[in-house]
Amino acid sequence: MPWRSPRAVAASMPRAPRSCASLCPESAICRSAGGRRERARLAATRTLDLVSSPIMKTIREGFHMIQRRSFVAGTAAALTLPSIAFGQSGQIRLVVPYGPGGSTDTAGRVLAERMSADTGKNIVVENRPGGGTMVGMVNVAKSKPDGTSLMVLTTTAALQPAFDIPMPIDPQKDLAMVAQLADIPCVLAVNANNPAKTFAEFIEWVKAQPGPVHYSTSSSGGLPHLWGEVIATRTNGKLQHIPYKAAAEALRDAVAGHVPAFVDVTTPVDGQIRAGTMRGLICGAKSRVANIPTVPVASELGAPELEAAVYFGVATTAGTPPETIQQLNAAVNAALKAEAVRERLMSLGFIPTGGTPEAYAKRLADETVRWRKVIKDAKIPAPT
Repeated sequence: MPWRSPRAVAASMPRAPRSCASLCPESAICRSAGGRRERARLAATRTLDLVSSPIMKTIREGFHMIQRRSFVAGTAAALTLPSIAFGQSGQIRLVVPYGPGGSTDTAGRVLAERMSADTGKNIVVENRPGGGTMVGMVNVAKSKPDGTSLMVLTTTAALQPAFDIPMPIDPQKDLAMVAQLADIPCVLAVNANNPAKTFAEFIEWVKAQPGPVHYSTSSSGGLPHLWGEVIATRTNGKLQHIPYKAAAEALRDAVAGHVPAFVDVTTPVDGQIRAGTMRGLICGAKSRVANIPTVPVASELGAPELEAAVYFGVATTAGTPPETIQQLNAAVNAALKAEAVRERLMSLGFIPTGGTPEAYAKRLADETVRWRKVIKDAKIPAPT
């Protein structure tokens, strides 16, 4: 076959008709006098058909899905970005000032696990018991102020300064408060055989006895002891304290009837109250609590001044940058909003709280003032 140029090949091919008759069914209309207007109408109709077609619907759905995924990814990134600003080493310590296995340790581990998941940081629980929580407080107070050393702070941060004794650190000055974590309210319970069915009846019963009436607690100088002394002022001093070495021992003698009353937080005695072997008369919470729902709270009994709870929070080293503390605060509060975290804490008898660093610091300061007066009035010696 002789060679032919591309132009020659193109010239030899049959030409398409100038009319669109062979391509569209509306070709006759195109040749009419109003063809141009009609063509415009048909073009608009085809555009609408294309927009509403299944293909375009699929394309739009895919586009919106991409948008949604981008939004979710952006939100997740926003939640984790603050964690980059603190703890550059990649690991954060959460010091628990008690040994492993107790409720405080468990609460710390629940918090650490959730905060790790939320921030992408490896938060490791480190148990440092001793010195009435002072060992843990000193350790964190003397750490680098960069947000990598946290601790589960307890009520002792308010009580120890209230005894006005020398301390290696001042927990309210050498530690920076991050957020409140949870409360465990105090409760007064009596043996089920006690004739007093209410708190008011108990006070009158104590005053009517010929000699002193004793209440047991897990220690001397702890919050249950101090709260018991406040209650004792209503009995003309006839209600008197007997300290035990542990809550289990103090409760055992109350259940056996050797001691008329038991004062502690709710968790050691809630099972006995539900079982009916002990009778709860007053709880120091602001509202009734899930683990002892039958026990009235102080405000119900017209005694809001008897509200009292052991409370926990998160603190870090003083001097930590404010923006880092705010990021840590956001992480703690976010963890406490997680339903799984709340349920686990409540199963331990804790009431989840949360809040600002400022509110936590104020609570500690106010509680120090409150209990210092009780300590002085009752002449309670500092715990040893």
